[in-house]
Amino acid sequence: MSIYRKELFEIPEGMIYLDGNSLGPLPKTAMSRLQKTVEQEWGEGLITSWNKAGWMAQPSRVGDQLGRIIGAAQGSVVAGDTLSIKVFQALAAGLEMRPDRKVILSDNGNFPSDLYMAQGLTNILSDKELRVVTPEAVKDAITYDVAVVMLTEVDYRSSRRHDMAKITKLAHDNGAVMLWDLAHSAGAVDLDI
Repeated sequence: MSIYRKELFEIPEGMIYLDGNSLGPLPKTAMSRLQKTVEQEWGEGLITSWNKAGWMAQPSRVGDQLGRIIGAAQGSVVAGDTLSIKVFQALAAGLEMRPDRKVILSDNGNFPSDLYMAQGLTNILSDKELRVVTPEAVKDAITYDVAVVMLTEVDYRSSRRHDMAKITKLAHDNGAVMLWDLAHSAGAVDLDI
């Protein structure tokens, strides 16, 4: 039995809803779960629900569920804030890991908010640069001045895919940190990170 059945979701009659990257359809079980969380766990349990209701462990539990989808080892994925916030934080950490390098490399097919996060970070850290090339030019643009290579594996507009293994190896061989956005890959294509 597939878990991807239309009857499991709240979808208005006659609507075909194909957007899952920004806001997927509401699972029918979500409302009762939210009600329990608000009334019992928050309303009655208050601060004790961080431990008693398992709120503190939720990022790891969700991370393990996501990890299965992207082919990651159990315990290696943790859920967090919004994707944009995590991209910003990962870019900042990547730049800190390579303090002698100044460039964030991306492509013009990357998801727009990822590019906004990178541009915002380079505006704050004025000695850093966002270098944007065409998807076909990424491999040749990974040079020894690149601190972080930031790419979206699947282009949501065209479905073009980067070769994750080859580009990651090339980035690592050149001493760069590799940052992949899998928001348009996870659950849609087979992944084995």
